Amino acid sequence: NGAHSSPVCVSNELPGRMTEAEAVIRDQSGWIVTSAHKDLGPLDFTGRIGGGVWADLKRRAPFYASDWTDAFYPENMQKSASTILYLFIAALAPAITFGSRFLDGTNGQFGVLEMIMSTAISGMLFSTFAGQPLSILGATGPFLAYTLVVYDLGIAMNLEFMPLYFWTCMWCAFFTILVALFDLCALMKHVTMFSEDIFAGLISLIFIIDGIRPIIQNFSDGWFGGTSSMPLVNAMFEALLFLYTFGLASYLSHFRRTPWLLRPLRNLFANFAVTISLVTASALAAIYKTETNLRMLNVEAELEPALTLSTGAKRPWIVNPMGIETEFPVWGIFFAILPAVGFAVLGYLDQNLTSVIVNRPSNNLKKGPGYHLDLFVRGAVTLPACAILGLPLSVASTVPSITHVISLTTYEVQQLPQGERKVPVKVVEQRATNFLIHVLIGCALFLAPVLKFLPRSVLQGVFFYMGIASLTGNNLFDRLFLWLVWEPKNYPAYIYIQKLPVKRVHLYTFVQLICLAILYGLKEIKATSVVFPFFMASLAIIRKALRFMFTAEELKYLDSYPDAEEEEALEPQPDLENLGDLPEEPKVAEAETAQKHTDI
Repeated sequence: NGAHSSPVCVSNELPGRMTEAEAVIRDQSGWIVTSAHKDLGPLDFTGRIGGGVWADLKRRAPFYASDWTDAFYPENMQKSASTILYLFIAALAPAITFGSRFLDGTNGQFGVLEMIMSTAISGMLFSTFAGQPLSILGATGPFLAYTLVVYDLGIAMNLEFMPLYFWTCMWCAFFTILVALFDLCALMKHVTMFSEDIFAGLISLIFIIDGIRPIIQNFSDGWFGGTSSMPLVNAMFEALLFLYTFGLASYLSHFRRTPWLLRPLRNLFANFAVTISLVTASALAAIYKTETNLRMLNVEAELEPALTLSTGAKRPWIVNPMGIETEFPVWGIFFAILPAVGFAVLGYLDQNLTSVIVNRPSNNLKKGPGYHLDLFVRGAVTLPACAILGLPLSVASTVPSITHVISLTTYEVQQLPQGERKVPVKVVEQRATNFLIHVLIGCALFLAPVLKFLPRSVLQGVFFYMGIASLTGNNLFDRLFLWLVWEPKNYPAYIYIQKLPVKRVHLYTFVQLICLAILYGLKEIKATSVVFPFFMASLAIIRKALRFMFTAEELKYLDSYPDAEEEEALEPQPDLENLGDLPEEPKVAEAETAQKHTDI
């Protein structure tokens, strides 16, 4: 039963048994395992050094050519073009935002240009060689916090920052390569939907809060970090541009479901929703520029590093690991191991959690993941490139990655007894859009005069829209919205609602919400930000401990996709114990049909 290496042959003379042709079809259907070798999954230990990386290469190699051509098929061109334009802005906005924060937090060691360059170079390298090219690389809040920790360590130890940062990145690259070679990505199979939804919710929350925070600060005085230094007219106009950008993008993204215009035009407006919103909002800002003094993007006119040396010149792009202005001590090379461990843990979690979310079965991807290969490419290619050039580190960013997948997906709306759900029917899986997105981001380095016409409030609206849009499909927020539904008859037809008491569902959601609040608090407080990745890693342990609060059956329904049970019930199940027995009813039906034709 499953141990044969060739198709099962059954005599035609035995009634009710499979013919040889039927046995071959059953064998090739995949219901019978015909190999004695274990079929290792993408998150299994292979037992060999580099085995996981090699397995990922074999899994993705057959699709490498199509990864570059699928985006340019006529039926995919419009979706690919809209995705490139949308994600170009969506990835450029956080690069500029985080670049300005790096500039302030490191006292001018990094700047906006370095962050844009890091995003562009890392993204092009990753999209070319990675196993899952749908992941978008960029800066994240945790990496910003850890970079500032390295800067503070350098000041405390009287070490020059750039050489210290170089060795920290190189040690981090070394540890990342070891993790990939020893198949430690397989530990991610212990991470369930409990941790995934909390992490995805955290990143969405960061985008939402960071998107609206500057708008609130325009009106505040001491509250929420504001200074209330902007005139009220300017603050109101920036708020209106923010709302216009977010509102129009939200409306147009659902425009294909309206009865207006023709279907091709509806799809066109929906695919270019963010681009249309950004261009029209910038045009409005340009019209009323004389009446208001809006904050525009602050981009350096010259392509030079931000760091100015004591001589007044800019530092060279290639970092000297033994010191730029002062000699870097040898013991500093080994001291860099300490912050490198934190960077490696944080990179492991950020990269793999984003990859797990991108590769969820509900996204309906067909080409397969490459967890070990993704981490190996990051450690062997992107990290050394950032270290040599002295650039902030980039990692798979959850919200842009989710947005990338959603933008490339064609959905079908299925009606439920109470509500509806979107089901992906086709995803344009390829690496061309990712590569071209980061090519455009690199070109933005030379488009400073044009970028200066983009109001910051418009980009904040795009930031906010990305955070709201990424909440789609997050089970934590789906269950959180149930708190607002007080009549049981109005509950959506989720399987856990049908199988479990509502109080138990709300308790599980409350536990996740507490973990989300703790994570966000640890990230926001500078004194505790260093322990952020370790608490994020402990979510898997917290999930294991939930078996003392919930039964195994409750966790089965709560820690899974809402429609998993329904889809499982709809799928035909093979009869592995009675492979030779055929149902008699079809044969009787065939005989009756034949008799009817004979009678006719």
